Amino acid sequence: MRRKAFATFSVGALFVASVYPQQPTDKPKPSSASGQKQSVQKDPPTLGFNHIKDVSPIIDEDAMLEEHRLEKELPGNQFVHDKRAMHETVLMNEFMEGFKNSKECNGITFYLKTDKRPAFTVQISVMGHDDPKLSEQTWTWILGWPGDPGSADGKAHGMGGMGNQSTAKLTARDVCMTVWDDVDPNHFKKPGGKIE
Repeated sequence: MRRKAFATFSVGALFVASVYPQQPTDKPKPSSASGQKQSVQKDPPTLGFNHIKDVSPIIDEDAMLEEHRLEKELPGNQFVHDKRAMHETVLMNEFMEGFKNSKECNGITFYLKTDKRPAFTVQISVMGHDDPKLSEQTWTWILGWPGDPGSADGKAHGMGGMGNQSTAKLTARDVCMTVWDDVDPNHFKKPGGKIE
C-alpha cells in the first residue's frame, strides 16, 4: 500500500514538474512575410529530457525506495546513492537505444545536451526494473510541451501527453508517436532519427 501511494505521488509530482517549467524553444520567429513563407516547411520536432534541479530525467523507483531505506539504516554513508545512479544510467541508455531503433522516431531530433532547448521534454519513471516481486517493468512517461500553441487557458496547456509501457523501446515509440500527433496528426515521417 505504501509503495502504491509513493508511486502515485511520484507520478503526480513528475506531471506537475514536466508541465510547468517553461523552457523556450530554439525556433527563431520570422521577421517578415518572406520569413513566414519559409516557415511553411516545418522544422523537425525536437525532444529532450526534462531537466529539473536534483531530479534524474529517468527515475528508477525501486532503487529510489531502496536508497531511502538505506539512508535511514546507514546515515552518512557516501555509497548509498551509487546503485540508483548506475541503474538510472542503464535505463537512460535503454531508452536512447529504443529511440534510435524505433521507426516512429524518424525525423525527430533528440537533444541530450542542456545547451539546446527542445520543443518537447520527457520525464520517465521506471518501476519493476530490479524488484523480483514485480513480473514486468512499468515505464511511465510524461511529455511536456512548453511551446504549446494551444490556448493558455486550457487545462492541458503545456502537456504533450502521458502513458506507460513495459519496455524502453515501446516507451520511446509511444513518446515519438505522441510528439508527431501533437505536431501534425497527418505528419510525413522524415528518414532518420537524430541525437545531438
